[in-house]
Amino acid sequence: MRRLLAAPLTSALAKGVALSLFDAVALYFLVLLAWERSWLLVGLIAGGLLGLNVLAFSRRLYPFRYLAPGLFFLVLMVVLPLVYTVYISFTNYATGNLLTKDQALEVLTQRYYLPPEAPTFTFRAYGGEPGVYALYLFGPAGRYVLVLPDRLNPPEAHVLVDADQDGVPEAVDGRPVLPLAEVARRVAELQKLAVPFGEGVLRLTTLSTVRVYARQYAYDPVRDVLTDRQTGKEYRAKGGNFVAADGEKLDPGWVTFVGLANYLRFLRDPLYHKAFVRVFAWTVTWAVLTVVLSFALGLGLAILLNDKTLRFRKLYRSLLIVPYAIPAFISILIWRGFFNFEVGLFNRVLAQAFGVRVPWLTSPFWARFACIVTNVWLTYPYMMLVSLGALQSIPEEMYEAAKVDGATGWRRFVHITFPLLLISVAPLLIGSFAFTFNNFTLIWLLTRGEPVVEIGSRAGATDILLSYAYKLAFMGGRGSEYNMTAALAVVIFVLVALISGISFARTKALEEVSRGL
Repeated sequence: MRRLLAAPLTSALAKGVALSLFDAVALYFLVLLAWERSWLLVGLIAGGLLGLNVLAFSRRLYPFRYLAPGLFFLVLMVVLPLVYTVYISFTNYATGNLLTKDQALEVLTQRYYLPPEAPTFTFRAYGGEPGVYALYLFGPAGRYVLVLPDRLNPPEAHVLVDADQDGVPEAVDGRPVLPLAEVARRVAELQKLAVPFGEGVLRLTTLSTVRVYARQYAYDPVRDVLTDRQTGKEYRAKGGNFVAADGEKLDPGWVTFVGLANYLRFLRDPLYHKAFVRVFAWTVTWAVLTVVLSFALGLGLAILLNDKTLRFRKLYRSLLIVPYAIPAFISILIWRGFFNFEVGLFNRVLAQAFGVRVPWLTSPFWARFACIVTNVWLTYPYMMLVSLGALQSIPEEMYEAAKVDGATGWRRFVHITFPLLLISVAPLLIGSFAFTFNNFTLIWLLTRGEPVVEIGSRAGATDILLSYAYKLAFMGGRGSEYNMTAALAVVIFVLVALISGISFARTKALEEVSRGL
């Protein structure tokens, strides 16, 4: 009896100790994140930690313990990226607007300019093999010893050796003067100097002089205005940047909420909406044609292979699934070689047979044709296998009854085979459409979205929505437009969801067809 009671007690104690250690580590990281002001991560981790402890000790929620791991990864891998993408689509997050406002102010207020009347100091550098130890500054504004990196002292605070009494010491604190060649070698180190001096900072100007630079911008937090001390121009915070009255904008800016501005740009800016319409039309065409052609080819081969009188059926099946067995990226690169204009297999055959060469990857029409052909080659084995399995599940009695009624082979296919086949295959066709709609790998490896069809537009002739979004994010001549990419990603998600939802709703009609057979 004692052993029976001791076992649950030991298990509960071990669970409590393990959970306590886990909570302690999590709380440690929460403190670090709070110190860095990462409040979003603090909230997420704190919520997850609270949920874990509630699940561990609540009897009512016991069944959810088995669902918790799956729900955790669902939220982590699906929900959070989706929510974050939607959030970015409502901001101005792009090149030039990647920082917070405080970070942008820190960068701007650390910019300096050289006033015409700025004091000039000549210097001598002292040190040794480890590097520059100090600079002896002398000029009309006085004499100082600058101990790197930022300590500025009067000469009396150091041991100076001036044997020739020329006012410039030969050694400072036992470090000898460095020759000009050594100073030049250490120039990268000296260029980092920004030592406070009065209202400005001392910075290197030449290999023998430093001057007092002034801060270019002064920030007034009450008015939220940045003033250029050099010109007197004022810049007010507007739309994630400091903007002057004449429209001049200072970079960097900061991330801010812009509402539907990114979506409206797709509608109003010709650079975006023309490209979007063209890319969307091609994406739908590419997905529909690929699915229809690969399904038709796969179904035709499946009907042939389903014929029990066909000899060497197993051999044919093995050969026909080869494209499905080879990794897709290898097949795509091989096909890219086939389509090469100069030395590709197709053009060599055409040149020898007919004396012509086709611009497979440089003409918009032929590049799109090449994409469709390659994708049909890659996807027809899947359609063949799926159709073959569905065909074998159709009862033979239905065909026998149709033969007795005098139905021809075509009528048996139209009224029996195809309707019953679609009941099983239709959801897979919808999934194949959604996959092809976003098949970035094939487009990028085969054509990279090219050829170019419009100067200034990032969308090429074979770009689909996903590759177009990739170019907006990482290949922009004006920088990376993550906000526009996120908006486009949301549009893609909505479009695929709507098409899939309508298609799944339509497939319910097939159930009525099957009941009538």
